Amino acid sequence: MNCEQISNKRLSEFNCSKQKFIRSKSRPLMVINSMQQVPPFEHGKRYRPLSQHYRERFGEKVYKVSVSVAESCPNRDGKNGMSVCVFCDEWGSAAYHQQRDQPIREQIQINREAIRKRYRAEKFLIYFQAYTNTFGRFKELEALYQVALEEKDVVGLVIGTRPDCLPKRVLRKFAEITQKHYLSVELGVQTFDDDQLLFLSRGHDSASSLQAIRKLKKISGMDLCVHLMFGLPGETDVQIRETAQILSEHEVDGVKLHNLHVLRNTPLEKLYRESRFVPLELEEYTRKVSLFLQNLSPNIAVHRLAAVASRWDELVAPDWTREKMRPTQFIDDYLSANDTWQGRNYLGATG
Repeated sequence: MNCEQISNKRLSEFNCSKQKFIRSKSRPLMVINSMQQVPPFEHGKRYRPLSQHYRERFGEKVYKVSVSVAESCPNRDGKNGMSVCVFCDEWGSAAYHQQRDQPIREQIQINREAIRKRYRAEKFLIYFQAYTNTFGRFKELEALYQVALEEKDVVGLVIGTRPDCLPKRVLRKFAEITQKHYLSVELGVQTFDDDQLLFLSRGHDSASSLQAIRKLKKISGMDLCVHLMFGLPGETDVQIRETAQILSEHEVDGVKLHNLHVLRNTPLEKLYRESRFVPLELEEYTRKVSLFLQNLSPNIAVHRLAAVASRWDELVAPDWTREKMRPTQFIDDYLSANDTWQGRNYLGATG
């Protein structure tokens, strides 16, 4: 087995010369050259905020404008006998599901002007968020990408997709976009543990995720943000450290963190009602996030620290997922109280 082929074993069972950060059962994970002081993160943060990444990239603030245009994903289409992901509601993570039937230009104009007014924003990225935005009718999606890029004050795109929906034509299109525009791809990995991927009913394995990351990182000038979930069954501290180190080794540009939470009318709700799944309390989730950040390269931008239920009436548990600012502030306070930060134990740190 090599570093590019992960089977049904846990990451902690792997050890290969190319990725020295992977620990074996017989050898503990070694921390070398840990960072001795907080890097120069913006706004006094103890992690690299997305705003800092954008400011360094564009020289000014930019804001995401979410649109909903994709209609499905491999799971919902039943591709290869797959079932819906256990956590996913009928809206596929859409920020503004009520706009899904509106033309994309209208969605952009409504949401852009609302953001412009609230934040005095001048530059925007169009965020193709809900479902899988490289799946199915790709010709139509390509046309929608172009419509978005032609909109006023738009400086690029953010496209959400998953590891098993990146055929060659999609990769070619991404490379084409980056020739003239900014492009960030948000990849729904969730976990590198195959047992946990089965629990989530993702329909792909961790080897597919690693392969997708490598393919996307070959596209010059494109940003790659990986989505992860904490609070999965069987999750260990060793796994969390290794996940951070995998992302660091592959030099991804960003990470977006989610706590696995329960929404109504999802398979996860049934497991929760049957006491077969218990979501994390904020305190334990915070500890896991801190552990992850300590082992993550300080060059990786943190897009989000925790999930926020966009539709409160659908949230079952945990209740703290209703609150947008409290989890972030709680994590900030925890990092300060424990005098720790992103990259403190990062293996590639020079100290």
